[in-house]
Amino acid sequence: MIMLTLLASLLSAVAKTQPLIVDFLDVGQGDAIVLRVAGKAILIDSGDRGKLVDTQLKMLGVEEIDLAIASHPHADHIGSMVSVLKSVPVKNYLDNGLPHTTQTYKGLLTYLEQHPEINYIPATAGLEFSLGSSATLTVLFPASPMLRGTRSDLNSNSVVLLLNHNNVQMLFTGDAEAPTERRLIAAGLPNIELLKVGHHGSKHSSIPTFLRALSPEVAVISAGKGNRYGHPHTDTLTRLAEVGAQVYRTDLSGHIRVISDGTTIEIFEGSLTELGPFWPLDKL
Repeated sequence: MIMLTLLASLLSAVAKTQPLIVDFLDVGQGDAIVLRVAGKAILIDSGDRGKLVDTQLKMLGVEEIDLAIASHPHADHIGSMVSVLKSVPVKNYLDNGLPHTTQTYKGLLTYLEQHPEINYIPATAGLEFSLGSSATLTVLFPASPMLRGTRSDLNSNSVVLLLNHNNVQMLFTGDAEAPTERRLIAAGLPNIELLKVGHHGSKHSSIPTFLRALSPEVAVISAGKGNRYGHPHTDTLTRLAEVGAQVYRTDLSGHIRVISDGTTIEIFEGSLTELGPFWPLDKL
């Protein structure tokens, strides 16, 4: 059911600041996020194989991707990436540089090697991308030295991204876990409006000190309905509630859309067919 709660202030703000649209695609147990602002499109992760992310991109009207990002090389984050690269022109591709042993990862690496027109960028802390005049996307992690000997080094070295849209800030954490979160705390974190919860709401992520440092107004969890991992974990949901975050979950809501006017954010839930490429902006 779509939430009709868009603030009236968005109407006047559209003329001043180009709105930012963040779509959390319904890909089951995995991540796939599309950012659109100032005519640019960014893809963060692509879900697992067979999740029709390329089809969903077409439904969003995405004809070109300025930057495709793999937070880390697990299949539930890169499984559909080759399908995306084949179906939509991609200018740049960014990942953390850590290899994986799976055929999914090897197939993606081979495709990128065979298509040098896709510019490869290694993720390093401090790297910043300009998204028009009012938005920037900054890599916060991985940072040197990379984390080693953790419960999962692939998860712990996920690409972590801070999105600034005027006065609105959002943090995208891939499958980052407690060791990553401690490093980020030590480096300094801002209060944010939205947190993409790490590792699908796993109990190994979202430690209390991390959540208190961020103080997110909204937390989005991308997880599969009835998944075998028990994501999101009840401990994580409790910790999010303790910091006052309003939680949205793809396993309950399906597609989730966030619209920022640079000052506030509004959340809409419903199927992508219902939402269409730009709803509610195309109704203003």
